[in-house]
Amino acid sequence: MNRIHFFEIEDQHWCPKVLRDGVTDFLQHIVQSYHLYQPITQRLVKALDQSGQNLIVDLCSGGAGPWLSLWKDVLQQSDNRILSVTLTDLYPNLDAFRAAHTQNIGIVFCTESINATQVPREIKGFRTFFSSFHHLKPEEAKAVLRDAVDAKTGIAIFESTQRHPLLLLYMLLTPFLVWLNTPFIRPWRWNRVFYTYIVPLIPFIVMFDGIVSCLRTYTPEELKTMVNSISAPYYKWDIGLQRFGILPIGITYMVGYMQKNKVN
Repeated sequence: MNRIHFFEIEDQHWCPKVLRDGVTDFLQHIVQSYHLYQPITQRLVKALDQSGQNLIVDLCSGGAGPWLSLWKDVLQQSDNRILSVTLTDLYPNLDAFRAAHTQNIGIVFCTESINATQVPREIKGFRTFFSSFHHLKPEEAKAVLRDAVDAKTGIAIFESTQRHPLLLLYMLLTPFLVWLNTPFIRPWRWNRVFYTYIVPLIPFIVMFDGIVSCLRTYTPEELKTMVNSISAPYYKWDIGLQRFGILPIGITYMVGYMQKNKVN
């Protein structure tokens, strides 16, 4: 199945904030409630330890990403103490970012829009992407990698979507997940309830964008080709698919970092 870079509604500047935040709040709830990214903890910990970095910059954080649940998992397995995680996004969901900071003061955030292809140098740390790298076109994706290499910082990319029929079928069922999970999403918002049950735009966008996300997601082979197209001396790369048991699906990952003895 070839990669198709169709548009996602939530990405569009014309998408109303109430709908964008409703979608990212739902995705955040699913990631946290089901510990979606727990299986990749060991790979992330290895990269942090090997690179000697303990500041995290999470890019394209959406509704705050998986760091509230990942934080303890990483600390338990790592020799490095994480000092902070900085949440960023092109369209920051500040309510979600503030809620994450309230629950863990080590999680901070940028209030301004941050473009992942040109991260300001004053925002320092090992860069992470969770379920967001597929939003980038190939040239933008390469620019993200080059920017991390130029900044001499590590980068880890994890995607829970794939171009696989099983996941496309799953996405068709996501409206039911939105309807079932919305009463448990905090903080409670009446506009979220309205656009979920009365005018069900949030379930529709979750399904539509989910299907597009699967079609957009890069394969490990495509990620390897990307890495080979940039100059990254002294970088160590680990690229593959972390499977869920015997299922032919899982988390696509790409981790790259300069080893401690190579960092200037």
